[in-house]
Amino acid sequence: MKYRVHLTEKRHGRQDSDGSNYLTEYVDGDNVIEWELMDRICAEKFIDAFNMVKGVDESRGNDVSPASWIAWNKYSTGSGEWLGNIDLLNKEVQYAIDKNHCYFTDDHIILPNEMSFDDILKRCNAIHFEFENRLLDHKKQLEETSAPDSDNDFKACLERLNKLVHQVEKGPHADAKTNNFVVIRYNSDHVSKDFPKLSDPMYREFQQNVENGDLFSDFFTVGKDLGHAYHTNDTDLIKNQEVKQQSVISGAVHFGFNPEHFGNKDECAPEQVPEYANYQQWCKDNKAYEYGYPYWEPKYNLGRAPIGSLLNETYDSLVNKFIQTPFISKVELTND
Repeated sequence: MKYRVHLTEKRHGRQDSDGSNYLTEYVDGDNVIEWELMDRICAEKFIDAFNMVKGVDESRGNDVSPASWIAWNKYSTGSGEWLGNIDLLNKEVQYAIDKNHCYFTDDHIILPNEMSFDDILKRCNAIHFEFENRLLDHKKQLEETSAPDSDNDFKACLERLNKLVHQVEKGPHADAKTNNFVVIRYNSDHVSKDFPKLSDPMYREFQQNVENGDLFSDFFTVGKDLGHAYHTNDTDLIKNQEVKQQSVISGAVHFGFNPEHFGNKDECAPEQVPEYANYQQWCKDNKAYEYGYPYWEPKYNLGRAPIGSLLNETYDSLVNKFIQTPFISKVELTND
């Protein structure tokens, strides 16, 4: 079975101010990208989750919660304008304060000329922790619920914060000019609570992400997992027992591609080989087990579950497709 993404020259649906794109009606594309789904447990569960979303009857949808929707983003994996992104992040933090979207203070503002990179990471971690809490605040969610065409930008603000935090965390030397990262969330509020739960055999399929064009199951969980805490040195997340591992296989996927790793079928890139040992040592040094995280278990494996192998593309052909037809208009499973 194949997973197919349709791309169009013209936009369908809407784009929010955070750069997120939303579709509730789907059309065939001018271009397509396809992946052959793998013979793995996580891929099988992905098919189940996808079909759960597809099977929601349109009559169950409403303005606030459509029967199904696609939210997609195209990210860079760093930024050559690091100071500019810090400035944007500070402005977004202030905007969230002004709009009462988050409970930020001056202690969340980043001062790049006065702080070490470790201190900047701590501020990023604190920002991340606060907007995650708002996403988990049921009362806040009800207060901010609005129809798709409303001007309430609570969730858009949180997505902007999330995107900017990740860009700043990459540091001043990250080069995103040749990296491409796409997230596609095919979802329905009407079935998401029933998505397949991850088990140890499924966690064992997780591997460090290689931006080789292949398809991975996306996180689809609010918060940071232990691996993300490690990469950002977020020791407070462990001490506060706020680690959130990926818990389900959903209809959400991501894929990344760059010229260095395109087509590499190894489980990790060469520079990632020592990463797992470093991760284990970091968990040991920060007493993760004492806080309830047995980091050696499959549940805490680094990375995500690969679920599909890219078909009939080169790096250049993928780049050109996104140049010619930059908008996602539909996703489907097919036996064609």
